[in-house]
Amino acid sequence: MDYKKIGLFLAQERKAKKLTQAQVAEKLYVSEKTISKWENGRGLPDTSLLINLCALYDLSINELLSGERLNEQNYKAKAEDNMETLLSQRKSNKQKMFISILICVCTLSILFVCVALASFLNIPIWLRICLIIYGFMVAVCGVGICIFFDINVGSFECKHCGKKFVPTTKAYIFSYHNFTARKLKCPFCGKTSMCKKRLQNKD
Repeated sequence: MDYKKIGLFLAQERKAKKLTQAQVAEKLYVSEKTISKWENGRGLPDTSLLINLCALYDLSINELLSGERLNEQNYKAKAEDNMETLLSQRKSNKQKMFISILICVCTLSILFVCVALASFLNIPIWLRICLIIYGFMVAVCGVGICIFFDINVGSFECKHCGKKFVPTTKAYIFSYHNFTARKLKCPFCGKTSMCKKRLQNKD
């Protein structure tokens, strides 16, 4: 997959729609720097953003990943190559989520061990305090990493309109949640619902 070709194609399609990078970034709820990175061939849009980006530029996902407008003759051949790429990215997202959960569990375990040691060992007060502070610092770092991965890997699907989006960090942190969904406001329809976590958009 040619990142440079895709980047030039995205820039071309954006300009054809008479949109600035800032306007595209606003519509996709990402930073202007992210749009610039895609167009310079330094990365691909996450699978959670592909459908919305394609809708914005009137493209198929196959055309976006091919970096060109396709006709009927070469559409099928390109589709097979691009599907392999999408499946690979989905697998990568699963691995990232697993690693983030593992980090979170490990850091919380360290906090538990530090508190237990501070409680039961016959050590000076200052050392007890240091142990507890260290445990909390490690736990906060672990939870922070888990939150970062959960926000940036995949997307959340609105229960009302079915569109997928990436919430802001503030909206994510202060939202009610269970293990599979979070109560978020959809930036597309404006309704609040329990949005399910998705590792990849459906075609």
